[in-house]
Amino acid sequence: MATASYLDDVAGGMVTAAAFEDDDAAVSAVTLLRESGVREQDISVIAKDRHRAELVAGGRAWLPLKGWRGLVVRLRAMLGRGLPRDLRQRYGDALVAGKIVVIVAAGGQPPDTIAALLKQSRGEQIEQWWQPPTMLFAPPELAGPF
Repeated sequence: MATASYLDDVAGGMVTAAAFEDDDAAVSAVTLLRESGVREQDISVIAKDRHRAELVAGGRAWLPLKGWRGLVVRLRAMLGRGLPRDLRQRYGDALVAGKIVVIVAAGGQPPDTIAALLKQSRGEQIEQWWQPPTMLFAPPELAGPF
């Protein structure tokens, strides 16, 4: 049974994100979020090096554009435009500096709770905002219990 991602594909939704200096802290954040009831498809890990992001996500989180299909997705990935403008503005410098960004679609948990969990895992530059529809999280047809 599939259910849509918390980040509504029509209206968008609240997201909370944080930058992490090291991989262990980012892995700790993803683990803590999962243990707190945040669904895997509502956590996305972003890093300058996609392989590094995959290692941090470890099958417990999504990567931008993962699971999305079609020509538009391939073009965005090739042009390096897979990240929304809001995210690039807030965390572009952190990504260039080699930090890892964990972004969470708030749905089942209040954004403030997610922010507290990210801070507990040594997250820096914690921010919350309304994110318009984006391909950061699981596509609706892939979202569901994992």
